[in-house]
Amino acid sequence: MTTPRRDDTAPPTERGATTMADYRVETVRNGHRDWTARNDRGAEVRIGAADDPGVQPSFTPVELLLAALGGCGGLVMDRTARSVPHDGLVIRVESRSRPEDEGRVGVLRVTYEIDLPEGDDRAAEVFERGVRLTHEKYCTVSRTVEHGARVEAVLPDGTVAFAAG
Repeated sequence: MTTPRRDDTAPPTERGATTMADYRVETVRNGHRDWTARNDRGAEVRIGAADDPGVQPSFTPVELLLAALGGCGGLVMDRTARSVPHDGLVIRVESRSRPEDEGRVGVLRVTYEIDLPEGDDRAAEVFERGVRLTHEKYCTVSRTVEHGARVEAVLPDGTVAFAAG
């Protein structure tokens, strides 16, 4: 595996703006419908088709999208709702496709499940604010899915075979 590197040639941001790291993941083929994605910190996740018992356990690409949305939401909630105990927080992400959304996920529903202290209106307000800020401002995955991102498919010779967004 080639070690992914961060692109340090990116232009500096404007004064006062926050920056986000550039991420790289390498996905390699293990066999028919069996892939492994790796990051530069050594984490791995197996990717396969849900209907192929030979590649289980694995995540499908759509399940990884859902996991990224839930994981990003959780990491942001740790920051935005830190004054409310939320160790029992469970974030469920479900996708729903509609006939007009062929080849795409139509709706993503993120459900936050937690037992907040009964009668503690302040905790409920802080938690609700944390959820709103997660999706309005801080969760890069949620905001990217909501607003879209440019996708470019680059061939081995460097030419762009596909670009949209």
